[in-house]
Amino acid sequence: MPNHAARRANAAGVWYIRDVMRRYRRNVHTAGRVIDGLAFVVTPDDNRLHELNGSATRLWQLAGERDVTEDDCVAALVEVYEVDEATARRDVSTLLDDLVTRQILLAEE
Repeated sequence: MPNHAARRANAAGVWYIRDVMRRYRRNVHTAGRVIDGLAFVVTPDDNRLHELNGSATRLWQLAGERDVTEDDCVAALVEVYEVDEATARRDVSTLLDDLVTRQILLAEE
C-alpha cells in the first residue's frame, strides 16, 4: 500500500505534511500494567521494563483500545492536558517515535 501524504494547517496556521495512512497499535507481544497512572511495559525481545510517563501512558492505553492515528493521539493529549495543538503534536510525534523504537507500539501503513 503506498504512502498517502496530505498537507494540512494546524491551529497556528503552520503547514505540515503528515502521513495519513499510518496507524499505531499496541505490540501484542508486550505485557504491561498501569499503576498510579503510569504504565509499566515489558518488551519481550530485550526483556526490559519500561516506565512510561503520563502522556506516553495515555497513548499506550489508546493504542490498546483500537488502532490510532497521530491526530487521535493529539486530540487525546489536548483534552487531557489542556495544551495547544501545536505543543501536543510535537509531543505526540516524539512519543510515538520513541514508543515504536522501543517496540512498545507498532506502526502500520
